[in-house]
Amino acid sequence: MSNDNSLITNQQIDPFSESFTSLLVVVFSKSNSKNFPLALNIARGADKFVETSIDGKITYSVCFGGNQVDAARAIAFLDYAASWKGVQIFSRGKLVPSSYHVIEVINCYLKSQSCRDSKAHCQTVIDDPFNAELEKIGGLSLSIRITDKPTITQEIEIDRYVFPCKYLHQRFRFQSDHPACTEDQIQAKAVDLGCDWCPNFDADSWKKIGSRTVVKEFFE
Repeated sequence: MSNDNSLITNQQIDPFSESFTSLLVVVFSKSNSKNFPLALNIARGADKFVETSIDGKITYSVCFGGNQVDAARAIAFLDYAASWKGVQIFSRGKLVPSSYHVIEVINCYLKSQSCRDSKAHCQTVIDDPFNAELEKIGGLSLSIRITDKPTITQEIEIDRYVFPCKYLHQRFRFQSDHPACTEDQIQAKAVDLGCDWCPNFDADSWKKIGSRTVVKEFFE
């Protein structure tokens, strides 16, 4: 017998529209896998679950909600079902071509949910990526001095920024001459990498939060 959120109906969930309000939407049919009953039981407990009968063939549609429990449920389901023939995953109105990155992003989200403050997991504080002086200071150099003249030093203030997504940070390249603002570049890259649907992702979290002082040395 089905749960309250499970229906036998001739009306299907529209996975494209539903995926805008859900973490993920997965559409699948019966599999010969020995794990099918386990996966089906997991799917039945999701935020929304529908069984649709068309010409005697049942198709299952499951909407996983954007909460910790349903995210964990989605991981458990995909561990069983991701490799099955005919499984379709939808996110933000798009058909996702690979489940690998979906699982990566959900696992990252679940880690954040285990933290007292999700920002401690998600966000990274970085130096101003457009500061030319920082690039010079960070470069490696070797010099041999044959003078007793003291080294001239100068203190330089380096702005510090919050980058919104640790998952995205190592895959993102800053472009100072890009016509779009930094926030929009970050959001576009998240779309490109397929992590923009993470419930914690917010490109507008990019902001200056302070500065730090570094010492630059000059040699005469």
